[in-house]
Amino acid sequence: MSFLIKLPTTFMSKLFKINKCLFFLLLCLCVMNASAQKKHKKAKLQDFSITYKTGLKKSGTQVFLKEVISDARCPEGSECIWAGEAQVLVSVYKNGAWADEKVLTFAAKNTDEIKTWLAQTLAIPVEKIKSLNLVPRPKSGVKTLPKSYSIFVDIQ
Repeated sequence: MSFLIKLPTTFMSKLFKINKCLFFLLLCLCVMNASAQKKHKKAKLQDFSITYKTGLKKSGTQVFLKEVISDARCPEGSECIWAGEAQVLVSVYKNGAWADEKVLTFAAKNTDEIKTWLAQTLAIPVEKIKSLNLVPRPKSGVKTLPKSYSIFVDIQ
Protein backbone atom coordinates (compact mmCIF):
# COMPACT_ATOMS: atom_id res chain seq x y z
CA MET A 1 0.00 0.00 0.00
CA SER A 2 2.94 2.35 0.55
CA PHE A 3 3.60 2.48 -3.20
CA LEU A 4 0.11 3.97 -3.73
CA ILE A 5 0.95 6.89 -1.47
CA LYS A 6 3.98 7.79 -3.55
CA LEU A 7 2.01 7.82 -6.84
CA PRO A 8 0.88 11.20 -8.14
CA THR A 9 -2.67 12.25 -7.32
CA THR A 10 -3.67 12.47 -10.99
CA PHE A 11 -2.70 8.85 -11.55
CA MET A 12 -4.74 7.78 -8.50
CA SER A 13 -7.83 9.65 -9.68
CA LYS A 14 -7.51 8.11 -13.17
CA LEU A 15 -7.14 4.65 -11.67
CA PHE A 16 -10.21 5.23 -9.50
CA LYS A 17 -12.22 6.38 -12.55
CA ILE A 18 -11.16 3.32 -14.53
CA ASN A 19 -12.16 1.00 -11.69
CA LYS A 20 -15.46 2.84 -11.40
CA CYS A 21 -16.09 2.43 -15.14
CA LEU A 22 -15.18 -1.26 -15.04
CA PHE A 23 -17.49 -1.79 -12.07
CA PHE A 24 -20.34 0.00 -13.87
CA LEU A 25 -19.72 -2.00 -17.07
CA LEU A 26 -19.71 -5.28 -15.14
CA LEU A 27 -22.93 -4.30 -13.38
CA CYS A 28 -24.60 -3.50 -16.74
CA LEU A 29 -23.55 -6.86 -18.18
CA CYS A 30 -24.99 -8.70 -15.18
CA VAL A 31 -28.32 -6.86 -15.48
CA MET A 32 -28.54 -7.55 -19.23
CA ASN A 33 -27.76 -11.23 -18.67
CA ALA A 34 -30.43 -11.53 -15.99
CA SER A 35 -33.06 -9.85 -18.16
CA ALA A 36 -32.15 -12.04 -21.16
CA GLN A 37 -32.65 -15.18 -19.08
CA LYS A 38 -36.12 -14.07 -18.00
CA LYS A 39 -37.26 -13.90 -21.64
CA HIS A 40 -36.75 -17.64 -22.16
CA LYS A 41 -40.06 -18.69 -20.63
CA LYS A 42 -41.77 -21.95 -21.46
CA ALA A 43 -43.73 -21.76 -24.67
CA LYS A 44 -47.43 -21.42 -23.96
CA LEU A 45 -49.47 -24.38 -25.17
CA GLN A 46 -51.90 -23.32 -27.89
CA ASP A 47 -54.76 -24.90 -29.81
CA PHE A 48 -53.53 -27.49 -32.31
CA SER A 49 -54.74 -29.94 -34.94
CA ILE A 50 -53.78 -33.55 -35.49
CA THR A 51 -53.85 -34.43 -39.19
CA TYR A 52 -52.40 -37.00 -41.56
CA LYS A 53 -49.25 -34.89 -41.94
CA THR A 54 -48.96 -32.84 -38.76
CA GLY A 55 -49.31 -33.40 -35.07
CA LEU A 56 -48.23 -31.72 -31.89
CA LYS A 57 -44.69 -32.67 -30.93
CA LYS A 58 -44.44 -32.68 -27.15
CA SER A 59 -41.65 -34.26 -25.11
CA GLY A 60 -40.46 -36.25 -28.13
CA THR A 61 -43.94 -37.70 -28.76
CA GLN A 62 -46.08 -37.04 -31.83
CA VAL A 63 -49.62 -38.15 -32.65
CA PHE A 64 -50.81 -38.37 -36.26
CA LEU A 65 -54.21 -39.18 -37.73
CA LYS A 66 -53.70 -42.41 -39.67
CA GLU A 67 -57.22 -43.30 -40.85
CA VAL A 68 -60.87 -42.40 -40.48
CA ILE A 69 -62.48 -45.77 -39.84
CA SER A 70 -66.08 -44.55 -39.86
CA ASP A 71 -68.05 -41.33 -39.61
CA ALA A 72 -71.67 -41.90 -38.64
CA ARG A 73 -72.22 -38.50 -37.04
CA CYS A 74 -75.41 -36.58 -37.78
CA PRO A 75 -74.76 -34.47 -40.92
CA GLU A 76 -74.85 -30.67 -40.68
CA GLY A 77 -78.31 -29.26 -41.33
CA SER A 78 -80.03 -32.56 -40.55
CA GLU A 79 -82.22 -33.49 -37.61
CA CYS A 80 -81.20 -36.79 -36.09
CA ILE A 81 -82.45 -38.82 -33.15
CA TRP A 82 -78.87 -39.77 -32.26
CA ALA A 83 -75.78 -37.53 -32.60
CA GLY A 84 -73.80 -40.48 -33.93
CA GLU A 85 -70.11 -41.20 -33.61
CA ALA A 86 -66.91 -41.33 -35.62
CA GLN A 87 -63.91 -43.60 -35.22
CA VAL A 88 -60.36 -42.74 -36.18
CA LEU A 89 -57.06 -44.56 -35.95
CA VAL A 90 -54.14 -42.49 -34.66
CA SER A 91 -50.44 -43.38 -34.68
CA VAL A 92 -48.09 -42.44 -31.87
CA TYR A 93 -44.40 -41.83 -32.51
CA LYS A 94 -41.80 -41.43 -29.78
CA ASN A 95 -38.49 -39.83 -30.72
CA GLY A 96 -39.29 -40.40 -34.41
CA ALA A 97 -40.04 -44.12 -34.11
CA TRP A 98 -43.49 -45.73 -34.25
CA ALA A 99 -44.67 -46.60 -30.74
CA ASP A 100 -48.42 -47.33 -30.76
CA GLU A 101 -51.77 -47.04 -32.52
CA LYS A 102 -55.09 -46.26 -30.90
CA VAL A 103 -58.70 -46.21 -32.11
CA LEU A 104 -60.47 -43.10 -30.84
CA THR A 105 -64.27 -43.00 -30.88
CA PHE A 106 -65.69 -39.48 -31.04
CA ALA A 107 -69.06 -39.57 -29.30
CA ALA A 108 -70.63 -37.47 -26.56
CA LYS A 109 -70.26 -40.27 -24.02
CA ASN A 110 -66.47 -40.70 -24.20
CA THR A 111 -64.95 -37.25 -24.66
CA ASP A 112 -63.29 -37.44 -21.24
CA GLU A 113 -61.69 -40.78 -22.16
CA ILE A 114 -60.08 -39.25 -25.29
CA LYS A 115 -58.95 -36.16 -23.34
CA THR A 116 -57.29 -38.35 -20.69
CA TRP A 117 -55.55 -40.54 -23.28
CA LEU A 118 -54.26 -37.54 -25.25
CA ALA A 119 -53.12 -35.74 -22.10
CA GLN A 120 -51.17 -38.79 -20.92
CA THR A 121 -49.71 -39.48 -24.36
CA LEU A 122 -48.50 -35.91 -24.95
CA ALA A 123 -47.74 -35.06 -21.30
CA ILE A 124 -50.29 -32.23 -21.21
CA PRO A 125 -52.33 -31.48 -18.08
CA VAL A 126 -55.80 -32.89 -18.82
CA GLU A 127 -57.44 -29.77 -17.39
CA LYS A 128 -55.76 -27.71 -20.16
CA ILE A 129 -57.73 -29.56 -22.86
CA LYS A 130 -61.00 -27.68 -23.24
CA SER A 131 -62.46 -29.75 -26.09
CA LEU A 132 -61.67 -32.19 -28.89
CA ASN A 133 -63.48 -32.28 -32.22
CA LEU A 134 -63.16 -34.32 -35.37
CA VAL A 135 -63.60 -31.89 -38.26
CA PRO A 136 -65.20 -31.44 -40.70
CA ARG A 137 -68.66 -32.65 -39.78
CA PRO A 138 -70.40 -34.67 -42.47
CA LYS A 139 -72.77 -32.83 -44.85
CA SER A 140 -75.84 -34.44 -46.39
CA GLY A 141 -75.11 -35.69 -49.90
CA VAL A 142 -71.44 -34.63 -49.81
CA LYS A 143 -68.61 -37.14 -49.53
CA THR A 144 -65.78 -35.95 -47.26
CA LEU A 145 -62.30 -36.77 -48.50
CA PRO A 146 -60.36 -38.82 -45.91
CA LYS A 147 -57.32 -36.49 -46.05
CA SER A 148 -59.47 -33.47 -45.16
CA TYR A 149 -60.19 -34.76 -41.65
CA SER A 150 -58.35 -33.49 -38.59
CA ILE A 151 -58.71 -33.62 -34.82
CA PHE A 152 -58.92 -30.10 -33.43
CA VAL A 153 -57.76 -29.74 -29.82
CA ASP A 154 -58.93 -26.58 -28.05
CA ILE A 155 -56.60 -25.53 -25.22
CA GLN A 156 -57.68 -23.20 -22.42
